[in-house]
Amino acid sequence: MSELDLPEFDRAQLHAIRVLRGDGAVVVTNPSPMTYGVVARDPRAINLLKGRPADQPVAVSVHSQAAHDQLFRYLDLRTDALAAVDFALAEHMSVLAPIRSDPTMPEWLSPAIQDGWVRFFDGAWGPLASLWLTFPFLYGSSANRTGEAAPASAVEAREQFPPGTVVIDADDRRTPSDVYGASTTIRVDPSGRISVHRSGIQDQVAGGADVLLERLREFRSRIHGLDGSAPSPMGHSYLSTAVTENGEPKQLVPKTRIRVEFARTPNQNPDGPRVYDVLRVHAGCNRIGTAVAAGELLTDGTLGIKGFGGTQVGCEPPLRTQEEWLKTFLMSRPSWQVDGDELTLTSGGTTITLLDKKIAEPDLPLDGIRWKVGTTITNADLRHHRSNTEPAWIRIDGEHLTGWTGCNELTASVTRNNTQLTFTGVTITDHTCTGETAEVQSEILATLGTAVTYDIDHNKLTLLAPSGIGLDLKAD
Repeated sequence: MSELDLPEFDRAQLHAIRVLRGDGAVVVTNPSPMTYGVVARDPRAINLLKGRPADQPVAVSVHSQAAHDQLFRYLDLRTDALAAVDFALAEHMSVLAPIRSDPTMPEWLSPAIQDGWVRFFDGAWGPLASLWLTFPFLYGSSANRTGEAAPASAVEAREQFPPGTVVIDADDRRTPSDVYGASTTIRVDPSGRISVHRSGIQDQVAGGADVLLERLREFRSRIHGLDGSAPSPMGHSYLSTAVTENGEPKQLVPKTRIRVEFARTPNQNPDGPRVYDVLRVHAGCNRIGTAVAAGELLTDGTLGIKGFGGTQVGCEPPLRTQEEWLKTFLMSRPSWQVDGDELTLTSGGTTITLLDKKIAEPDLPLDGIRWKVGTTITNADLRHHRSNTEPAWIRIDGEHLTGWTGCNELTASVTRNNTQLTFTGVTITDHTCTGETAEVQSEILATLGTAVTYDIDHNKLTLLAPSGIGLDLKAD
């Protein structure tokens, strides 16, 4: 099916994605009763469209799990306050929160930071999923020219902005409302105190700022009570170091370890709890997990799990048996205890001892490693595994990059800024590539053609551009 055969609304999203990838700004619909917003990969495009200084700080949407988790590592807040922030994000509020100064902070956060505070939101909305899922993050603001009211419809947006401005009209997908408004911005202090920084539609609909704040404070207090004061595994990943049954060592399938990850995330859907606690598990075959209302996963020192979902890979019998054993154990309400970097899970006569992943599998350095391309990323969440091509790789040594695209040698210069890499002088030899190898070379060159954020997870390297394209690589 060609693009011309798609419904008009889908074509509008594809056009908007192209505009965003070209560093333009796009006016987007928000769910009722919110007014329209403007988003861009380049914050200057937003300020230009709104008629204000190009370097004025803007908010950043952390709608992807990767962007959300990266930001939350640097917020100077307690876990109960972070849960309240997730609640606000799920309700489409904007948040102003303190952020720690750290040289490892990703560069993409900088346009949203001013005087030690960062402004952010979660802009994802179901009808515009194609657009939001394409980009790991986007900068955003209310879609109004300076001094004008934010538009409540596509017609009002087109009247306010210059001809040619891309406006995605999704009014027919919104619930009509008697009143519209821009989002409320809440401020969360390092102490956990929550206040309304800018009044908006959420506090108006709630019946006033005091009513809205009471909801947030009640949620924060409930999470504080459920989480307790003991060290928690929330926000950490662990790998098993020992398993015993009735005091005797239990051997896992060779070359496997139990991996568990605990995360807290806002619910981007209108139904269900506003914030989820998530457990992700891997024991050598399928990736399984569960999500429950925030605060209910680790209640009273036990794991509260009723069931699992996950991939459906056909495991070898020993791996399938091990996976079923682990699922049964985790659903038996095992007790948990954190002691420094160690997590212990116990149920009946079975004990699983795990070590924080950052200790058990420390990250490799960026330099001096031959990183083999395993996956190309065409948008932030869509990955294409490349197992049927000539192996491609890159290696970074200081200011120099060398590599192999699968059919051509590759060289470039590298500059660094925190977790951002910029490649210049990218050159390749002149051999003709064919088939999937040509596709991989094209993706490599596209990724290296712009500044990218890099993230190392033990022996895995991800290069991701703001446009949503990138590479997953593994130490060779």
